[in-house]
Amino acid sequence: MRLVAPPTHVGEDQWPVLSAVRVSTADDPAEFIVLVDCGEGTPEHPYATLRAVVWTRRRTRRKVTDGEYNLTFDAARRSLAERAGLLPTTASTIEVVVVRDPDFGTDYAMFVDGVRRPEGRTDGVRVVAHDIDLGAVEITPASVEQRLLRADALSPAAARHARDAVLAYVDEIGCGDGRADDAADDGQAVGGTGAARPEAREGAA
Repeated sequence: MRLVAPPTHVGEDQWPVLSAVRVSTADDPAEFIVLVDCGEGTPEHPYATLRAVVWTRRRTRRKVTDGEYNLTFDAARRSLAERAGLLPTTASTIEVVVVRDPDFGTDYAMFVDGVRRPEGRTDGVRVVAHDIDLGAVEITPASVEQRLLRADALSPAAARHARDAVLAYVDEIGCGDGRADDAADDGQAVGGTGAARPEAREGAA
């Protein structure tokens, strides 16, 4: 395989190529997946990925096909990686074993693909264990607020799910002083700052 330079512009409008990955070992033609900026005139998002075929020994030296358009930059980067075969092809198996001991509290053991990861860390995987034990302590306004605050350590979607679980239990038993409901309405924990809490065990890749 010899060096073939990727195109700098593609398409009828000569979109600039921001990134390119060669996906074949053939020299003529050579194939690339390219990320381009379509500029003005795009419906919402200006980025796209396309397959670019480059010939070195013929008059029609370039062709682009299979475009994925109207992408954000992050979506375009992922599309480029997926189409170029740069992402992992196998899924990881994540296991979180929770042990609740009335004398020593709650303990977590995290396993990724059958290997224990004490800090929940491995390449490309971040494991977060968030335990909600509604029967562990008496449900009071203060304990409800504490559980809502703990959700700050999670992503917005996971935090919303955790708070909904707590608030549903509170509604069922008829406990609370209204502050919990206010927190659920605005999507924030009472007094929450968004900072990670020590109660949530997590690891970062």
